[in-house]
Formats: sequence, C-alpha cells, structure tokens
Amino acid sequence: MRQSAMSGILFMFAASLTFSLMNACVKLLDSMSSMELIFFRHVFTAICIGIWWCFYPPFKPDSKPRKKGGYFRLLMRSLTGGLAMLAMFYNIATISLGTASAFAQTMPIYIVLFTLLFTKEHVRLPIILATMIGFVGVICICDIRTESLGIDNIIAGIINGIMMALAYMSLKDLKEYFNESSMIMGFAITMAVVGGVFMFIEIPHLSGFSIPNVREWIGILILGILGTLGQMFLTRAFILAPAGLISPLDYMRIVWGVIFGVMLGDSLPNMMTLSGITLIIISGVLIAMPVFLQDYKRYKNKSLKP
Repeated sequence: MRQSAMSGILFMFAASLTFSLMNACVKLLDSMSSMELIFFRHVFTAICIGIWWCFYPPFKPDSKPRKKGGYFRLLMRSLTGGLAMLAMFYNIATISLGTASAFAQTMPIYIVLFTLLFTKEHVRLPIILATMIGFVGVICICDIRTESLGIDNIIAGIINGIMMALAYMSLKDLKEYFNESSMIMGFAITMAVVGGVFMFIEIPHLSGFSIPNVREWIGILILGILGTLGQMFLTRAFILAPAGLISPLDYMRIVWGVIFGVMLGDSLPNMMTLSGITLIIISGVLIAMPVFLQDYKRYKNKSLKP
C-alpha cells in the first residue's frame, strides 16, 4: 500500500509537469489561433483513444452495466470543459504563463461556491474561510494596475475557473453512464468539431486558420503527445493513490507555469500578482486538507495492518 501511494504521488507530479509543458507549448505556438490549437489538440487525442480502443474496447460483455442515455449531459460537460480550455489558451497566449496557470487553479474555489448555492451539502466554516482567501487571491491577480493584464484576461480567467468547476462537478453523474475513455473521446470529438468550425468564423483574438509550417506541425505533435501523456499520468495517479492524498500536488502547475513562463520571456510576477498566486495555492490546499487528512488516516491504518 505504501509503495502504491508513493507511485501515485510520482504520477501526479509527472502529470503536473507534463500539463505545464503542454501549456508552455501553447505559448510557443502563438502564431496559431486558440481555436486552431484546440482543433488539432483534440483530433490527436481522438486518434490516440481510437487506437487504444483497438486493443482495449470500451464496452466489454462482462463490464458493469451502466445507465442508458446521458449524451446530452456528456455534451454539456464537453462544452463547459472546452470553454474552460479556450479561455485558458487565450490567457496563455496573451499574459504570463504563471498568471494564466493561477487562474486555471481557481476551480476548487468555485466548486465550494456552487456547492453552497445549488446543493444541500453541508460546507464547514473552515472551508468557507479558505474559499474567501482564494477570492482575495483572485482579486490580487486581477489588479488592473498590472500593465499586461486587461479586462479580457480577467474575464477569461474567471470563465476558466467557473467552467472547469462545472465540468468537474458533472463527472460524478456521468460515471453512471460512461467509462473514462468514452468521456475523453466524447470531449475530444466535441472540441474538435467546435474548434474546426469556429476557427473559420471571425472571433477577435480567438479564430483564424493558416496551414501550419514544419515548426508548427512539430509543435502540434508535441502538444498532442504532452496532453495525452498528462491525461494518462493523471488517471494512473488517481488509480494508485487516494484522491485527497495527491490532489494538492496539482498546484505545482502554478509553480511550473511561473518557471516555464520566465524561461520563455515572461517577466517575474510583481508583488501583488505573487501574493495572489500564493493565496490561491493556500486556499486550494486548505480546501483539500479535510479530504487529504481523511485519506491519509485511511492509508496509514491500512499500511499498519499485517
């Protein structure tokens, strides 16, 4: 059990690094539109899942029966997740990588907010206070005095966090209808269609199409490989270790984002932005802490058994 948990931590660390490298690749492909990147990224994912299905079919005769239907829910999850990705790609292309990564990691804050507003689940006071800390962090990042951060980036960052929260919250219901590879394939096909259509429709700063050159084709290939590997590492991490034990490690994406951003030419975050990033990390870790302690206690008790 101890070795399995350690492997899960290593896979989560690898997933965080791989997704951060993917985001850095998006920044390097700034000559291509966000819609074009989304199209190629998800075509590659769909091809990878299709090849995977050739060896491991998604529907096995002896598999656990699932509910019929659920396609509209899958479509809504794909669209909300896709909108989150589009907003993230836009921010990656127009502001520093560390700030864009910080906006993406605000998802737990909105999950707590939606839980309070739309469900009957009880949320403890410490979690509410941790959420408030996170909102203060968002406000610090959204400081309008920052020259590189415009109102469009603030709106995109908020949309990114909200849509990721909605997409994540929908997974619980979708598991009753589809297995994981089917959900990934549905998401990939939906976003490939959306990206393929809207890159030819005039949308300022988002649409546009040009035939990639050799350098861009190489970047697209690396982007697809990194995205697919990141998803595999993330899935493997959650299989090997309890979710609460490894989820806080996902905030390493912000740290990697700052490091890779500076390597690609971003300026170092100012004190206000750095304070906001720090508060968002603290908020996310505090929100995850109850689940972390619960899973750690369960893991420790199992490891002590003969």
